[in-house]
Amino acid sequence: MFDVAAFCRSERAKGEEEKYPADPEHNRADDCDDDDRVLEIGLQCGETVPMTHPAPQAAIFDFDETIIDLEKQHAAASSALCRAMGNRYEDLSDSYRSMSGRRVIDEIRDMRGYFGWKRSVEDLLAERQRYFDHEIASSADLKLMTGAEAFIRDLHARNMRLAIATSAVRKSIETILRRFDLLQLFEVIVDGSEVERGKPDPQVFLITAQRLRADPAACIVFEDSEVGVRAAKAAGMVCVAVRNPNAQTKQNLDPADLIVNSFGEIDVERLVTSLPSSR
Repeated sequence: MFDVAAFCRSERAKGEEEKYPADPEHNRADDCDDDDRVLEIGLQCGETVPMTHPAPQAAIFDFDETIIDLEKQHAAASSALCRAMGNRYEDLSDSYRSMSGRRVIDEIRDMRGYFGWKRSVEDLLAERQRYFDHEIASSADLKLMTGAEAFIRDLHARNMRLAIATSAVRKSIETILRRFDLLQLFEVIVDGSEVERGKPDPQVFLITAQRLRADPAACIVFEDSEVGVRAAKAAGMVCVAVRNPNAQTKQNLDPADLIVNSFGEIDVERLVTSLPSSR
């Protein structure tokens, strides 16, 4: 039986387990067979809701603000593009500039419409990408999110299949993953250019599952944004929301199956030992 709540090692989760003990009759393993397992999803209130899911076959990660915090670099790149076009990035509303989970190309389309730019979206995207690549190349202090690297390496070492499904640009993703020697750990990367509809549409997650040859119901997604969580759930996947402590806008992560403050709160050993071999 795959129990999402059991993977959280936070003191709050432990307290909730003590306050709301599991019903032994409800959790008997012989009540279901291996092909039709019941997923016990621990909600923040401590209740459980039975959902039929196979055991997970793959872990799918969002990239920006889930694996690494790049809000500063993205803002700098967009600001540089606006300056090059004779406008001020700061003239855009605070709510617009602090949106999370959008594809870069959608952001550029919005800026192009707002400022009345005449250059093609493709040209603007290429220029903005040059600014972003310069930002990440010149940033000596790039840091992965707390616990992310150890969590990813631990999952891979235990033969969990890994993928990235993101609104970001693949070239930048690969550059950053190489910098931390993580690129080779991911079997599949699907970026914003490979989908017609960005999050909260589930398309990016469904394409990722297809390329992994995995049942969407057997994938567990790690996300930081509201639109990402909604996309994962719309794809029929289990979703763990990992809060970004530096998020400019408060994200409603309530639809996620589990919410944690960092990857360090997740018990990797218990997660993986609950699974059959996926390779």
